[in-house]
Amino acid sequence: MNISFPDLLLLFGTLQGFILATLLWSSRSGNRLANRLLGTVVGLLGLACLAVGIPVTNSWVSLMLDLLPLIVIMPMGPLIWFYTRSLLDPDFRLSQREKRHFWPVIIDCGSKLAGWGFILGALLGVIDYSHREAVAWFMDEYNVYADIPRWLSVTTYVILTYRWLQQYARNHPQQQQAHVRWLRQFMLAFLAFQGLWLMHLIPYIIPATRNALLDAWGWYPLYIPIAVMIYWLGLRGYLHTRSQPAEAPVVATPPKVTAKPLPEAQANEVAECLSRAMYTDQLFLDPELTLDKVSRHVQLPAKTISAVLNQHLGKSFNQFVNEYRIDAFKHKLTDPAHSHLTLTGLAFECGFNSQATFQRTFKQLTGATPGAYLQQQTA
Repeated sequence: MNISFPDLLLLFGTLQGFILATLLWSSRSGNRLANRLLGTVVGLLGLACLAVGIPVTNSWVSLMLDLLPLIVIMPMGPLIWFYTRSLLDPDFRLSQREKRHFWPVIIDCGSKLAGWGFILGALLGVIDYSHREAVAWFMDEYNVYADIPRWLSVTTYVILTYRWLQQYARNHPQQQQAHVRWLRQFMLAFLAFQGLWLMHLIPYIIPATRNALLDAWGWYPLYIPIAVMIYWLGLRGYLHTRSQPAEAPVVATPPKVTAKPLPEAQANEVAECLSRAMYTDQLFLDPELTLDKVSRHVQLPAKTISAVLNQHLGKSFNQFVNEYRIDAFKHKLTDPAHSHLTLTGLAFECGFNSQATFQRTFKQLTGATPGAYLQQQTA
């Protein structure tokens, strides 16, 4: 069996992708969720290289390529977005709300489902086997035009993630610079690949130029760069992970104390203003609420708000906001109008964006887990 040099490159890329994906999934250094999300990205790229690089030596290999979802692209954008979030926010977790981003994976499986449906229907005698050519034509055409939502999805997620990363870097200029530098390189690599993909995609989806494109170049202009990305992204990401310490348990930090406390009257006035912003305006329902957002809303300097919280109330900003979220959670927990929601769904309704943060905060404030608290209320 002769394997061309380009196919050999793709098969080596597949092997490297699977090795790096395994290393990232099993690594105990850095953020474990971030490692596994990156490992999944690298693994999916390796699987795509396998689909193109594997030699078609007989009809069984051809049938495998037709029926197995080896090219899975739709989850790539969400994986990149959540990898970035998890690397910069140790409290970030994949909740049910985040998992909805992966539902469009069904687009990747459309032609495979058609193929399996035809085989099952033919075996049961409800579909005439003579229709196989029509089914094969549909599967081929589906695979062509499914690349449009795939390209749009990955491009949209990468651009939005890059913009979010830029905003994060502006708001946290002194924090996690190593992560920010690595993620910028990560995003730019994907943006460059999306440009290359677009140049291949346009003549590919036009029937008049499709065959000439594939006859002249095949899929190599896209998949050889993917193999290079596997080596660079996977190895670079793994080495970046190895340079980070293992996840440490969350330790409560005492509130900051400034040298000059604010006058009591001024502190009381600011505290009342903050209470109105939370209780009346319900700013705590914003899952992305920051000290700067509150500062703009109440038209007070962020330093003044922080000083009042630390000196007058003895709390950090997150503790202050999360107390209102927990109070709202406990109120809605006994409201029949919210009985259709799970505990996690209810927590997200109250402004939390991380299941782990919600559970940890709830236990700190009530001394019980959310489930145990619910049992106490319904007993």
